[in-house]
Amino acid sequence: MKKQDWKFMQVFGDKASSDNVSDEDIISAVQFERTGRFLGLGDRAGRLIVFEVPQTKKKDKAEYQYLTELQSHTREFDFLKSTDIEEKINQVQWLRGQGKNMYVLTTNDKTVKLWKISEKNVTKVIKPSGKDLAMPKLQVVESGLIPSVRKVFPNLHNYHINSLTASNNEEFVLTSDDLKVYLWSVEQPSKAFVAVDLKPENLDELSEVITSSTFHPTLDNQFLYTTSKGIIKLCDMRKSGICDNTAITMAEPEDPAKKNFFTEIVTSISDACFSRNGKYIFSRDFLTVKVWDIAMANKPVATVQVFEPLKSKLCDLYENECIFDKFSIASTLDSNSFITGNFNSTFHVVDRMGECNQQYELNFNKKTIARQIPPKYFENLGSSYDFNRKVQKLSMCQTQNLVAIACLNCLYFYTA
Repeated sequence: MKKQDWKFMQVFGDKASSDNVSDEDIISAVQFERTGRFLGLGDRAGRLIVFEVPQTKKKDKAEYQYLTELQSHTREFDFLKSTDIEEKINQVQWLRGQGKNMYVLTTNDKTVKLWKISEKNVTKVIKPSGKDLAMPKLQVVESGLIPSVRKVFPNLHNYHINSLTASNNEEFVLTSDDLKVYLWSVEQPSKAFVAVDLKPENLDELSEVITSSTFHPTLDNQFLYTTSKGIIKLCDMRKSGICDNTAITMAEPEDPAKKNFFTEIVTSISDACFSRNGKYIFSRDFLTVKVWDIAMANKPVATVQVFEPLKSKLCDLYENECIFDKFSIASTLDSNSFITGNFNSTFHVVDRMGECNQQYELNFNKKTIARQIPPKYFENLGSSYDFNRKVQKLSMCQTQNLVAIACLNCLYFYTA
């Protein structure tokens, strides 16, 4: 497998602002639009911020620029449950644009919205000067982007929404919470179809919850969901509408000899994705990434330790609650590697077989800082190792080797 060298390209943010970051400015979602021209990010204040790369004919890669922002969600109160619904955006999902209109889905814990961002020109009539009989002309004096809510999906989720993805043909949207996966029609979201329902008759018997879900990159009838027990379920809606019992189960049997107090917490899958060619599944739990071949569901092709020194810090991580942090994962374009985040402003690019684990350190010096992490690697994580600088959200461009990585309130771009 050919090794990819990733290089620093661009950063939004600086050290001063990230050292004194307010909670509402922390990035909570990031997603490239299908062509890579636009990138949307959501933050804890409920804002959707859009960046654009200028269309140039130069061969050099153009840098992204701020384009516009909108207030997608605001804090609400759920009177039935007497709880606050945060404005924090959990997921952003682009749909194909039409003409000069952009379409983007956003969700907080409860409500999915479809936004349309359209270009609007302000014109004024220019009367001709001189004595000639000439027609007045319209001149564009200002142009801007106007956001409008096209659709608000009904509030069907009883628990916090953890995932939002669109099918390849963009006719359907998949959302999931702790117990259910819903399938929605983009055109008619007034009612949704329950694709998975894990709710037991007695909630006291509940032993696992859904942690993420995503559509297959090319097949609109297939999706996966993951659970807190480290299980992946691969569902095919051609077999059955409700996929609880017909799904292919991918799970590694638990080794009783290795079980300890932290086992249940660290085996919960925080995110999973298909490889770009749709043949593999990459699933991320707290310490490892498992690589599954869809054609061989009985065991993973590889189990990769992302960063083994974290094992020695599990007690500290439990006390400061960082052990419950969820890290995203993405497949590279060639499907031979995956990218996932870590603590201390670092992320990892690892090949599919787990043989080459490259760790990259985010920095404001606009340098590429990388090192190879060998198998069974150990280092003593001292007081300088920063568990607050966590790289939880990232997105891979679908048209070029370009990844967007969020850490606190800063956004980094790396290219290969």
